[in-house]
Amino acid sequence: MNRSSKVLIAVLGAAVLLFAANQNTDQNNKESKTKNGSICDAQCVTKVNDRNTCDPACTEKSGVAVFVDDDGKVMNIENQEMAKPHMGKHVNMKCTEAGRENTLRILELSNSN
Repeated sequence: MNRSSKVLIAVLGAAVLLFAANQNTDQNNKESKTKNGSICDAQCVTKVNDRNTCDPACTEKSGVAVFVDDDGKVMNIENQEMAKPHMGKHVNMKCTEAGRENTLRILELSNSN
């Protein structure tokens, strides 16, 4: 084998290793998480003491559902059909982070007491 063939094999081997490491990182990012907060119509999110919250007096229920966690972070919800029946309610959810930044995919959802 000449020298250029050995270099090519080494480069291809390194590329395969980097690809495998990247795939493993992607799978770790897809792990499910448990979050607590409110499902809220995007138009009903308000700030109270510099923290996002869902306005309980807001009656809007026709828009886009978002998740407002207990710390005030607002995140989009990928699967709207699971969230809309829980709008305006405090929930416990098992979810994964979706492909887009600040977007959740709900796996399980239950109202908290």
